[in-house]
Amino acid sequence: MKIKAFFLYTLILIAFSGCKQIPVQHAAVSPPQWLAKAYRHVIMIEDEHMLKFGENYLIDIPVVEKPDSTYVFFVNADIPVERLKKPSNFYPSINEFILIVPDRKYYQIIAEESTKQGIQIEPLITNNYYHIIRNGGEVKTDSTHISGNGHPHISYTKPEVPKDMLKVYYADSYGSVCCPRDPKWDRKQDDTSFIKEYERNNKVKIKDTYRQNNGKEGEHAIYYTLSGLTSLQRLGFMLEKRSEEIANKEKKDLVFAPQIFTPHLVKIEKEGFRKMIKVN
Repeated sequence: MKIKAFFLYTLILIAFSGCKQIPVQHAAVSPPQWLAKAYRHVIMIEDEHMLKFGENYLIDIPVVEKPDSTYVFFVNADIPVERLKKPSNFYPSINEFILIVPDRKYYQIIAEESTKQGIQIEPLITNNYYHIIRNGGEVKTDSTHISGNGHPHISYTKPEVPKDMLKVYYADSYGSVCCPRDPKWDRKQDDTSFIKEYERNNKVKIKDTYRQNNGKEGEHAIYYTLSGLTSLQRLGFMLEKRSEEIANKEKKDLVFAPQIFTPHLVKIEKEGFRKMIKVN
């Protein structure tokens, strides 16, 4: 026996709210202007793309981040939406994006009611849509809920690393060696010791690391590709490397909030002053 779950869901919500009506969006409701009728190149985020350690996440999907483009993600993994909005998390160079998130609460209610009633209930496709704009530290969000008809048509893409780009999980930047001197230069030997100790303690090899010059006073970046490591090992390295900053005298009171890590792609430079040099 099949029951259209949309109406059942409405009744359940009203009952659970102590007879207070909870609005449920119908297809007749005008969608917000930002919601398109179709989305192409949508990036699917499944549980298999995600790793969680404590309250920290690694979403291991390579995305070419363009600040002037709008991206669309279908989040089928169990990640708090509020965490995805933060400017310092989740592909931080992307300024505007759409999140499509299945209404897990709805599907859970339908599953529980189906078991309770001993009948087969046909759920409607029910998603939450979030439009997020990040501007520096400011985040603007709008959202809508659609159940049944009226969903945008979606086609997916599988992101890949372009041949002219390097997939980087962690980057270190050094400023001038002199004018004024970046304090990180006084701890450079500590970085070398950290890598050796991490390799020894975790029985791994940190390889395919690159250096790139950024200035004529010693400014440069170190790019860790962490090739050959598992996602868990990569996340562990990033957490320990970030925690190393706590040892800095200038940052002794620094407390790190849980973070969502994502790889970022860097254009490979093969010639000139900014040529990338493999250091291990």
